[in-house]
Amino acid sequence: MKKVEIKIGDKIVEGMLVDFESVREEFNSYKLADGSLLKMKTVVTQIVRTTEFTQSGEPTYQVYSQNILVADVPDHLRKPASIQ
Repeated sequence: MKKVEIKIGDKIVEGMLVDFESVREEFNSYKLADGSLLKMKTVVTQIVRTTEFTQSGEPTYQVYSQNILVADVPDHLRKPASIQ
């Protein structure tokens, strides 16, 4: 684990990068009224355990992530191919 400083709001907080292993990453699917199907998942890239604690005494974590979005769009909503 590596010590880091992160900014939370107006405050600089110390923390430790925590190694992790993804147990499961699934897509959430959303059927839109226009016939499109959106699939989205969040992929965690880093986790920092801070030196801050909740009222119940648990450490707080800062989680960094990226959203992955896949769209399955009906043909009638697609931009027409340019004629060459």
